[in-house]
Amino acid sequence: MIEKILDKVSRNVDSAEVFAVETSNMDVTFESGKLKNAEYKGISGIALRVIKNGRIGFSSSTDPERFNEMVEHACASSKFGKKVEFEFPCQLPAEEIITFDPAIESFTPQKAVEEGQKAVHELLGSVPKGLTDVHISASTGNVRIANTSGLDISYRVSGFDHAVTSVIIDGDSILWIGDGGSYGTLDIRTDEYIKKISGLAKMAKKKAPRSSGKMPVIFTAQEMPNILQSIELGVDGKRLLKGDSPLIGREGENILGRITITDDPFKKGAPASRPYDDEGVPSRRNVLFENGQFKSFLFDLDTAQKTGNVTTASAERGSLSTPSIGISNLVMSPGNSSLDEMIADIAEGVIVYGVLGGGQSNLLAGDFALNIMLGFLVSGGEIKGRLIDTMVSGNVYSAFKSVVSMGSQLHEVGSLFIPDVLFPELSISGR
Repeated sequence: MIEKILDKVSRNVDSAEVFAVETSNMDVTFESGKLKNAEYKGISGIALRVIKNGRIGFSSSTDPERFNEMVEHACASSKFGKKVEFEFPCQLPAEEIITFDPAIESFTPQKAVEEGQKAVHELLGSVPKGLTDVHISASTGNVRIANTSGLDISYRVSGFDHAVTSVIIDGDSILWIGDGGSYGTLDIRTDEYIKKISGLAKMAKKKAPRSSGKMPVIFTAQEMPNILQSIELGVDGKRLLKGDSPLIGREGENILGRITITDDPFKKGAPASRPYDDEGVPSRRNVLFENGQFKSFLFDLDTAQKTGNVTTASAERGSLSTPSIGISNLVMSPGNSSLDEMIADIAEGVIVYGVLGGGQSNLLAGDFALNIMLGFLVSGGEIKGRLIDTMVSGNVYSAFKSVVSMGSQLHEVGSLFIPDVLFPELSISGR
């Protein structure tokens, strides 16, 4: 079908690209301790981009038999598409990397249900007032990209998502305590999740007095993605093109203290590892910050050409959408402390295990204000009790520049590999 599409469309346009994806997903969900669904879903589709008279056209379909209509729509939309000057890439060798785990393909709904039942049963004993939610998803897929420049690449992918949450009714409020992750391999961590949730639920029974002021704050790795959003947005080459990134003109300047952050598509077993980006460009490891110094923006073909740069192989797609810029696996340098050591170093401060919503007040500038869903007061190097109605705020860039202590262990949080981080001074406000 891909060959038919390229053959037909190439007669009417300057160049064309076909992106084809086929996925199979097994999904099991428990709500309030009861099995809600266990199902398989299959999705396949084709996305077509064309360049005609210097303008880009796009169409997509989940019905391959409608390829004639898809070609017509892509050609027609090019009349009104944005101007581009890039060319679709030719075939180039890529670094070999394993992106598929056959164990995920053979993971059955029955096994997923058993893991869910295990979590429900064990949390009923350790957190009797909690209602347990479980979500387990195992997916496999095939990706193929071909174009009129001679590119024709394909590879298999797999993913495994697993999350466990205990929902505790506490008077007139609700407390969510959860753990989980997204992996590129079959990685069942039910026992680990149960142990963490049980321990946090036990600590949460004791409430701390409300606190306000500037003080040290530990963000555990599970909540660090909320802090890193601004940095991910700041290195996006589209923000450079628009002229609104706070990092413009600051290459070589120390922005993040001693921290190194990389975009690493070659990390073994990681969910976002890939041999090529979603435009067919061979993947590469990009250093974004090195010992705090800003090194590079990320680009796809279009933004690279328009800003006078080269692509960093950072194009990604949300299924059958047009490409946009994205980070593959974000890897942050670790420190040399344990979480217990960081807690022991705090005379008076806060540790955050969960926040409610995004809460960013000015995401692009790096400002944030987050409501703490699950956090504890730390006094004299010990956790004293759970904070209620408390917010933490600050600026990402100034906060990172002052970091003096980070965890020695990198935790896998989706496609982020990050440590626990102790920020020496953030604003805490209790209501």
